[in-house]
Amino acid sequence: MTSQGFQGAFRQSMAWLHTWSGLVLSLLLYFIFITGSFGYFNLEVDHWMEPERPVPSDDRSSAELATVAMAYLQREYPDAARYFVGLPTERQTLLRVFANLKEPGPDGKAFADAYLDPATGNPVTVRDTGGGDALYEMHYSLHYMPYEVAIYVVGVGTLFMLLALVTGIVTHKKIFVDFFTLRFGKGQRSWLDAHNVSSVLALPFMLMITYSGLVFYTFEYSPGVLFLNMGIDEQAQDELYAHIYPGFEDIDAVGESAELLPVANIIERAQQQWPNQPLRYVDLTHPGDKAAHYGVGAITTDLSRGGTPLRFDAVTGAAIPVAATPVDAIFSDGILAMHEGRFADIRLRWLYFLSGLLGAAMVATGLVLWAKKRRTQLKKNAPVPRSLVFIERTNLGIIVGLPLGVAAYFWANRLLPLGLENRAEWEMHCLFLVWAASFAHSGARELSRAWREQVALLAALFALVPLLNALTTDTGMLNAVLAGDWVRLVFDLTCLVFGICSALVWRRLPVPVSAPVAGEAPVDQAILARAAGSAGG
Repeated sequence: MTSQGFQGAFRQSMAWLHTWSGLVLSLLLYFIFITGSFGYFNLEVDHWMEPERPVPSDDRSSAELATVAMAYLQREYPDAARYFVGLPTERQTLLRVFANLKEPGPDGKAFADAYLDPATGNPVTVRDTGGGDALYEMHYSLHYMPYEVAIYVVGVGTLFMLLALVTGIVTHKKIFVDFFTLRFGKGQRSWLDAHNVSSVLALPFMLMITYSGLVFYTFEYSPGVLFLNMGIDEQAQDELYAHIYPGFEDIDAVGESAELLPVANIIERAQQQWPNQPLRYVDLTHPGDKAAHYGVGAITTDLSRGGTPLRFDAVTGAAIPVAATPVDAIFSDGILAMHEGRFADIRLRWLYFLSGLLGAAMVATGLVLWAKKRRTQLKKNAPVPRSLVFIERTNLGIIVGLPLGVAAYFWANRLLPLGLENRAEWEMHCLFLVWAASFAHSGARELSRAWREQVALLAALFALVPLLNALTTDTGMLNAVLAGDWVRLVFDLTCLVFGICSALVWRRLPVPVSAPVAGEAPVDQAILARAAGSAGG
C-alpha cells in the first residue's frame, strides 16, 4: 500500500471511530455538557432561585461579619466539633454558616447549616430548592443513580468524548477552513458546517474539560496508583490527603478547655498577610479546646481551587506553619481548577458557559447530521429502517427535551407550593418528567410537527421566565433595577435572549406539508418528497 493510500485508509478508519465514539453515548455527553455548564454560574442561579435572599450590602467588614456568624454558631450549636463561616463575596451574597455536630441531629444529619443576612446577622429563611448546585452536580452524579456507579458511567462517557475529539482532529483535513465556513439552507451541508464550527470553536475548551474531568477521579478510576504507593489503610488515606491539601490536615483535640481569641483578631492578622485578597471563609476546629485552631482562606485569581489557608492557634494567635504544596499537588490542583473555573472572573466564566453550550451544540449537530446522512443514502422508494426512525425521533427528545426540562425546573421553582414536602426534589422531578414527555411527544406526532411544537414551547417557556418571576415574586426586572440586583436582572435577560433565539430557530424549521383536500389542486409529488426529506430529522 502506498503512503497516500495508507493515509486515506487511516483517516477513513478514524472517521468511523469518530462517528461511533460520539454517537454511542451521545445522550450522556449532551446531558453532561448542558448540566455541567451551569456550574460556572451555580451561585448566580442560586440567587435567582431563592428570591427571599436580600440584596447584597457592603456595610460591614469581614471581621464584624465573622464575629456575628461565630456568635450565632456558638449560641445555636455550643457542642459542635467545628464551625465554618462562608463570608459574603461578589458571587455569594449571604453569610453561610456550618456546624459539624458531634452527634447527629433530629434529622439524622451530622451537620447544621444556615444563611445569615450580612446586614442584620439574622437567619434568612429561603425556599427549599436545588438551585444551581443541583443542576451542576447532575453532570457527574446523574441524580437518580448511585454516586459510586454514576462517576464510572460518566468516566466511560468522558473517555468516549476524548476519543471522539482526537479522532475528529485527525479526520478533519480542512479544520481551519471549516472554522470559517457556515452555509445556511444547504441541508446536510449546513448541518456539517454547524457541527464543524461548534467543534472547532470550542475545541481547546473541550479537550481541557474532558482530560481534567478524568483527572478528577484519578484514584477512583486507577485505584492501583493509590494502593501501590500509599497502601490501603486509613492512615495512608490521611497521608495522601495531607500531601495533596497541605493546611487542611486534622489536629486532634486534647480535652482541656481554654479561652479562645476573638475571631476578629484572627481576621485582622489574615488581612495583614493578604492585604489585597478578599477573605472567603474562616473556620474554627475544636472550639473551646486547648488545641483549637482557626483557618482562613482567601479568594484567589491564580490557577487554583482556593489556595492554601492560613492557620492560627486559637488560644495564642500564633501562626501554625503550613507545609509547601508539592509540585504534583500544584499540577493536580491547577488541572481541577481549570475544570471548575473557580478562579475565573465574570468574563471568563461567560466564556466557559458558552463553550459548554457549544459542546452540547457539537453533539446535537452530530446527531442530526448522522440521521440525515443515513436518510439521503436510502434508495428511492426504499422503506426507512426502524432504527433510523427511532434515532430521528429520539434526537428530538435529546436535543430539545433536556432544555425543556431545564426550563420546567425554573418554572417549578416559582410555581410549586412553598410548603411542599421534599420541594427541591420535586423541582428536579419536574425536569425529568418534562424531558420524558418530550420523548413521548416526539414518538406520537409527525416528526416535523413535533420539532416545531417543542421548539415553540421551548421559546415560550424561556421568554416568559421574566414575566413569571415578576408575577410570583417582588424580584422582577424593574424591581431588580431599582434595587441594584444585577444578578437577578441578568438571569431574566438571559432567559429572554434564549427564548428569542429558540423562536428564531423555530422560524427556520421546515413547515409540515399537509395532504390535499377535496377541491384543491394536487400537490406536486416531487415537492412533497423533498419537503418530507427535509423534515425527517
